[in-house]
Amino acid sequence: MIKLIPDPKSYDIVPPDMDYRYFNDASAHPFEASNTEFSKVNAWWLADCSLLAYTHPGFARMAYQLAGFNQFSFFQGKGTECMAAGNQKALIISFRGTELKSLSALYELRSDLDALPTRFSEGGKVHTGFQKALDEIWDGEQGLAAFIEQQIAEYPERPIWMTGHSLGGALATLCFAKITQATGLYIYGAPRLGDSDFTHLLKQRPVWRVEHARDPIPMLPPNVPAIKFCFEDTGELVYIHSDQRIDYQRPEMSSEQYKELIVSTFQAQEARRKSLSIDLAEINQHLLDSFKEWRDNLKRLHGDTSISFTDHMPIYYCLKLWNSLQGEQAAGVLADASSKPSA
Repeated sequence: MIKLIPDPKSYDIVPPDMDYRYFNDASAHPFEASNTEFSKVNAWWLADCSLLAYTHPGFARMAYQLAGFNQFSFFQGKGTECMAAGNQKALIISFRGTELKSLSALYELRSDLDALPTRFSEGGKVHTGFQKALDEIWDGEQGLAAFIEQQIAEYPERPIWMTGHSLGGALATLCFAKITQATGLYIYGAPRLGDSDFTHLLKQRPVWRVEHARDPIPMLPPNVPAIKFCFEDTGELVYIHSDQRIDYQRPEMSSEQYKELIVSTFQAQEARRKSLSIDLAEINQHLLDSFKEWRDNLKRLHGDTSISFTDHMPIYYCLKLWNSLQGEQAAGVLADASSKPSA
């Protein structure tokens, strides 16, 4: 079933979202715990986990239980929150992104803005604020590191997946880099967080960086030439278009396509101009049509290069990945039906 995309004018798209149906029809789309290739099923599951991480832990525990994950743990620092949900087949660790509806936002914004690089324990340099945010819940007997070590000792063969949206995606990436036994990582609308040496640590591991349309956060932080530090993208790109199509690169017209569009527009307008009469109304309409054509061309050329903070909201990642999954499965059913011989 395809889900409607909410209008931000009539639906509160800023998380937490307690009205959204998490893991809808999960039994028909079970989490593929051992699949380390890109999976629309897993992309949808982990997007839901990333959105669920914004909610109260009591609410999240219940949602996970209804989806078949009966083990639940919660970790909290001054501004950092993390949930771990498990069953016999998988352990999913999700980090909450920046929460602008609570007092912890003050700590989280400080983490977001503290972009100077610091050395990462496993190699390379990373965003100082993100590293400090993970440190809040990492150490100690009740810390996340000890919890993960215990889980690996008790269930050595069980896959471990990590995920998060926005700031949560950055924290999930740092955690994944520290835990080499972890199976895979999906991050949504996450900022850049490390240099080339850091991203190289994850080069051969299953890391999927999901971006939605004009979400500006994956382009941040910008490179900082003054301190000779360049933030780089982590993992393989999965791009969700505004119309819900899935791609594996950001949309960009080639120079040849730019040229073809400009030439064809000139040719069409020139042909129309030559057929004009001396009627002023017809000439005026020609000028209006020409203006609209160039305006529409500019939208085609530059429409996807503008930014939209609405596109950053996790609800859109969840719904559009679900709809893409449903469309793919519907296409598969139609293909199977068309391949069967008629009676």
